[in-house]
Amino acid sequence: MKQCSHPCKTVAFNHNNLEKLRSHLLEGYQCLDAWLALSQLVGDPRQRRDCLERASVLAPDNTQVRIAYLEAHIALEPNDVTAQQTLAEIRTMQLLSGMKTDHFHEKPRARLIGDVLISIGAISGDELSDVLRVQKSGSVISTERRVGQLLLKKGLITPSKLAQALIIQQQERSQLRIAPQVLGEYLVEQNYITPQQLELALAEQLRLDQKGQRLSLGQILVRLNLISQARIESAAKEHELSFWSKFG
Repeated sequence: MKQCSHPCKTVAFNHNNLEKLRSHLLEGYQCLDAWLALSQLVGDPRQRRDCLERASVLAPDNTQVRIAYLEAHIALEPNDVTAQQTLAEIRTMQLLSGMKTDHFHEKPRARLIGDVLISIGAISGDELSDVLRVQKSGSVISTERRVGQLLLKKGLITPSKLAQALIIQQQERSQLRIAPQVLGEYLVEQNYITPQQLELALAEQLRLDQKGQRLSLGQILVRLNLISQARIESAAKEHELSFWSKFG
């Protein structure tokens, strides 16, 4: 496969020519522009979704492309709860990123989870590169596209190591104030639990997730007798009020 330049000159001259675009892709080019242009030309909703899915795989960090794909997918599969939740999360983050407060502003970015794992010696740079290649080739709405989940699935890290890296990443984001404070971070800040207890709960959550058992962090903390059900419910409400108070 050949990597196509962006913006693509071939597509620029043939963006309304269905046959030329198909021919360009059949020549082996991985071309984001061609798939996006095709998605506007095909009449079949399933073909449009397929074009946008391929575009999303080529540009996993392009929010607008992901939204377009998810909208096309949900139009065909209205009962796909995972896709609906993913789309809602993306739109919420778009809304929050547009609010000009001291909680969201330009600062150095916190390290990605893969970089954190390398820094603590959990994986090598080559192992991360291999997983990133797998990530780009997967489905855009699958939870298995997350780097941490892929590393777990391949047996390259343990749930405990991933939990340790996630806490380090959360702490960096908190210090830089580039992302909303998550519940676990709030519980530690308020001394409801210790950092060690949070790491233990995250590791257990990841282990259960591997078995197909999806439990929230609060449920895990209660299950491990690290906090009471009443306290977690109260803290969740406090956390929500604390977060939205920053927006007036």
